[in-house]
Amino acid sequence: MWLIVLNRKSGRGRAKKLSQILISLLDRNEIAYELVDESSAIKTSEKIRELFLIGDFETLIAIGGDGLVHLCIQEIALKSINFGVIPAGTGNDFARCIGVYGKSVAEIFENYVSYQPKKLDLGRISCPHKTEWFVQVLSTGFDANVNAAATTFRWPRGKAKYTIATFLILSKFKSIKYEFDIDGVSFSQQGMLLTVANGSNYGGGMKISPKSLNSDGLLDLIMVGPVSRLTLLRIFPRVFSGRHIDHPKVNSYSGKRVQISADTSAFADGEFISPLPIEIEVVNGGLNSWSFK
Repeated sequence: MWLIVLNRKSGRGRAKKLSQILISLLDRNEIAYELVDESSAIKTSEKIRELFLIGDFETLIAIGGDGLVHLCIQEIALKSINFGVIPAGTGNDFARCIGVYGKSVAEIFENYVSYQPKKLDLGRISCPHKTEWFVQVLSTGFDANVNAAATTFRWPRGKAKYTIATFLILSKFKSIKYEFDIDGVSFSQQGMLLTVANGSNYGGGMKISPKSLNSDGLLDLIMVGPVSRLTLLRIFPRVFSGRHIDHPKVNSYSGKRVQISADTSAFADGEFISPLPIEIEVVNGGLNSWSFK
């Protein structure tokens, strides 16, 4: 049986239309399903947990954006349930990462029924009051502030809102002192932004860690050191192509377990997580999901 989880607000109603197409395909192929279509994130999570207790589900399909993906990951991490997404949000970064972004519902459905899912890694975040999973990128510092500001904009959509948010945050942003422990090696570094990547992209296709793979058992850290506002303004747009990695002020590290302390907050998959300090570890094969890249 499939569990279809819908965010009807996603894509200004587009998600609802996509769900109707998927349901017609399920009916046509005689695949049993349950639909979760609730009015809030809390109610959606509660409904998923309730159905898991009484139903035998082999597949969960999220129809929405990365916020819904993040919500669903919390419920299926380390479970044998297969996970897929039909993108209907603004960023759709997980859909980009697994290769279904830009495809029709019919194409995505055909792929999901024809191919076996793969084991993908997840990031597990531990902070003072909770543990939370993420599948793409955890961010802190300048880019996290830009992301937080951009998500409040109703207009414009896409990359333009991140460009506007960049200018708004840039005028008052200062570098942050970070304390690290990466696989037992401790050090400190001043920086403008820090990301911990399980997947390659975030923020609507920004390739913050272009070489990251969600199946290599590693977390990749990208740090932009202290630079002038003008230099940061030059570096940041390169994130959309991944060319920022070549800048001399950009440092990269990799590891399986990372502890970070700083006077800032963390976002993961575009969702607020917690003020720092936090600990992140990669969980090999924590998610059963399709990947067509």
